[in-house]
Amino acid sequence: MKKTAQLARQMIKAIGCANGLAGRQLGCENAVEVIKASPYFTNVQQRIPLEWGKIIEEVNTGRHASALSGVTQTCRQLAHETRQVIENKDELLVFGGDHSCAIGTWSGVATAMRPHGDIGLIWVDAHMDAHTPDTSDTGNIHGMPVAHLLGFGDKNLVKIGDRMPKLLPHNLCMVGIRDYESAEQELLERLGVRIFYANEVEKRGIQDVMQEAQYLVTRNTIGYGLSIDLDGFDVSYAPAVGTPSADGINALEFIKALLTIDLTKLIATEIVEFLPRFDDNQRTSEQLVSSLVEYIYKTKQFQINSVNEIAARVNKSETIQKVSQAM
Repeated sequence: MKKTAQLARQMIKAIGCANGLAGRQLGCENAVEVIKASPYFTNVQQRIPLEWGKIIEEVNTGRHASALSGVTQTCRQLAHETRQVIENKDELLVFGGDHSCAIGTWSGVATAMRPHGDIGLIWVDAHMDAHTPDTSDTGNIHGMPVAHLLGFGDKNLVKIGDRMPKLLPHNLCMVGIRDYESAEQELLERLGVRIFYANEVEKRGIQDVMQEAQYLVTRNTIGYGLSIDLDGFDVSYAPAVGTPSADGINALEFIKALLTIDLTKLIATEIVEFLPRFDDNQRTSEQLVSSLVEYIYKTKQFQINSVNEIAARVNKSETIQKVSQAM
């Protein structure tokens, strides 16, 4: 029971990345500041054991293709922070920023976990984000993190943390995809990445899809992460995004689905692409970010505590039986 209590109090360390120069529109760099000051998130912090760690300020070397050097430096800093959190055995929660920060987040996590095994990743997004500098027409690096985590693209970005690919294709699942370009699709399908397109999610339901995704990213790994881009959700639930796409995931159903998947192997969570100036008067997107954090970590804590309580009862029962047999 002491172990259960300890797990219940395990600290969630929140790391921020105030980056936005690699996105289509500026503004995501303000997301961390808004979340920290949010009354909704303040309420969440009263219900889960969370403390803020370092906030990474992006290095500005320009926009589009010119942002490459700055993104590299920013992601190196972020990878250093996320690696430290994992090595300290704290829960890791990352707030971006545009989705280019994922290169830093998961490079740090993968490097920290490398001695123990490979990591899996569920990527919730409207987009594949699997361009390289050579295939992207816009040069926006927020559309490139998946390719770089798989080992394709700019040589400096793929070597952040260590020289190995941070993800193996069969350990990656993409959920809610509906807006992409042929070069991205060709790369991911050639590599064998499991893509749950939006029409499959609509047909099967997000609960069924997330259960399969969670199975796929844990069958050959030490654990897995969640990278959640708000534009993966329907715009009625997440209006504050810079690259909205129609017919997204029902956010309420997604939260319900979280209650049905195994979160005990969740290593880290990343939430990105919140663009505060596009939020509505009800601050719907801001509320969604807060709800996601609360339900992910309260559910994980409940699952871990339940498993350990059952294990403690089984051990106690076995001990009683051994004593009885000895008598």
